[in-house]
Amino acid sequence: MNKLRKIDDFVSMLTEWILSVGVILMAVVLVSNIVARKVFSASIPAADEIGSILIVIVTFSGIGYAARKGRHIRMTALFDAAPYKVKKGLLIFTSALTCITYLYVCFISYEYIAHTKMLGRVTSALEIPAWIILVVVPIGFGLGAIQYFMNLIMNIREPYLYIGTEKAVEGAHDVN
Repeated sequence: MNKLRKIDDFVSMLTEWILSVGVILMAVVLVSNIVARKVFSASIPAADEIGSILIVIVTFSGIGYAARKGRHIRMTALFDAAPYKVKKGLLIFTSALTCITYLYVCFISYEYIAHTKMLGRVTSALEIPAWIILVVVPIGFGLGAIQYFMNLIMNIREPYLYIGTEKAVEGAHDVN
């Protein structure tokens, strides 16, 4: 389990780096394009495409990271009002269902990449093979599935309520 935790920590660190660099590059490229348009009356030809590529990378590489940190979108109105055992059951159910869903979407996105590669589709400005950009989609959903699986195991084994592998529900440590 210690080796898995080290691998998980490394993936988390790598993801933080990818997210940070991606957002900074997005800001630099898109702001530079705005400046070029306003000052020089000419835009950077590939700026919109680079921005779109970076949005895809940041969005899908952040899936597993958000699941790990417990920062994913969730509905809490019923959850917050429920007693401990119901909360525990809901966390186990939603973790399992989300893990299965992410695995399914990972599979579908892999098939889509294979189809895109077969078609030989390229991006319009940079002429990069489109499948290369899309590789981040199944990786992101795969990492998200792994995080939800780990969350499922933690909620089964531990008395605490975990919404992410690094985040327990506040005030829900009382198992009575």
